[in-house]
Amino acid sequence: MIEPKTLKGFRDTTPELMIIKKEIIKKLEAIFESYGFLPIDTPALEYAEILLGKGGGETDKQVYRFNDHGGRDVALRFDLTVPLARFVSQHYNELTFPFKRYHIAPVWRGENTQKGRYREFYQCDFDILGTKSSESDIEILMIIKDGLLSLNIGDFSIYVNNRKILNSLLTKLDTTEKSAQILRTIDKLFKIGAENVYKELVDVVGISKKSTEDILKFLNISDSNKTGAVENAAIFSTLENYKSVLGKELSDPVIETEYIFKTLEKLNILKYFSYNPAITRGLDYYTGIVFEVYVKERMDFGSICSGGRYDNLTGLYSKTAIPGIGAAFGLDRIISLMEEEKILKLQGSKTKLLIFNLDDKLNPEYHKLASKFRENCINTEIIYEKQKISNQFKLAEKKNTPFVLFAGEDEIKNKKYNIKNIISGEESKLITFDEILKILKS
Repeated sequence: MIEPKTLKGFRDTTPELMIIKKEIIKKLEAIFESYGFLPIDTPALEYAEILLGKGGGETDKQVYRFNDHGGRDVALRFDLTVPLARFVSQHYNELTFPFKRYHIAPVWRGENTQKGRYREFYQCDFDILGTKSSESDIEILMIIKDGLLSLNIGDFSIYVNNRKILNSLLTKLDTTEKSAQILRTIDKLFKIGAENVYKELVDVVGISKKSTEDILKFLNISDSNKTGAVENAAIFSTLENYKSVLGKELSDPVIETEYIFKTLEKLNILKYFSYNPAITRGLDYYTGIVFEVYVKERMDFGSICSGGRYDNLTGLYSKTAIPGIGAAFGLDRIISLMEEEKILKLQGSKTKLLIFNLDDKLNPEYHKLASKFRENCINTEIIYEKQKISNQFKLAEKKNTPFVLFAGEDEIKNKKYNIKNIISGEESKLITFDEILKILKS
């Protein structure tokens, strides 16, 4: 006998959690579509050359890669952004730009598992391609805010940075040849701490102690501000200070970032955002603003949404380099967090009405009655076999079904039925289908 077991880093999703996941997806899809985004889908498998080298050295190590039955070198997608770049390059002449898309699907990374993080997980991506306008950056940030508010996940902060500001600093420090390694190391700040980031920059990346000290000072990391986040009016004073540090020639990214935050302030939503120079995002394809979202009381849980601007990614597959900005909600991590915080209300099913079986001979009538309710948008089930009424009530309670309907031979004949709300205990006897429908819809 084969032992039933799942691979390490993978998990089954129970009906209760799948209902929650689908409800979250439904809420987010409604928000995306309210902003004019369109859904797409791409294959789980891509040619390995499409994926490799697009996310950085560490990501390449995590890719599930193999030869298929045709001997082709293929890999499972590790995110939804790189396949999007391939998709847009391949279908360029069929699309209308700016192209606003969302894509909700599983991705795979062979990384170390941890709380809320699995090797197979859902990403919920939304991107705008074909424009470098800061307005598209702002719109993506607005969608993140709207999405998190709709999920009622708790007090959160959207950390925003601009990689171009850090690149300006590295230009000033004459360390641009190691910029990718430096940014990847800085991105580990929340995982390994400022002291270890300092050591890695000096000992592994090979940056001088003086330059490393200047970088960490620039990141605003201290014992009193371990996250590096700057909020409210302090955002603008920090950016003003950057202008003086970098000088006029290197300050354009600061002005760009300042505009984004001033617009968020005018929209009266600045309270949801922080400027955080320590956020760099580990993937190499990001070129401009980047962001990560944390629930304030659960920083240990990691980021639940992240993304940024990538203006050169499609240039890998096409002569036309299409600018883009996008983000991804980590659905599995969000659900894990909601589980721990007891935010979830688990449901045994989505059924609103359960028709009890009082006589097996009446099953055709029960099917007919259930179909009529479903035609009126009421999720309805029947019990297939006659059994003790007490057992049928237990089934309804286990399924968390609020209403049950009783119909014997006389009730079927007279088209008047008995219905009970098993939550409130309220019961209505010998009422018509339309009267029942009114109760269910109210």
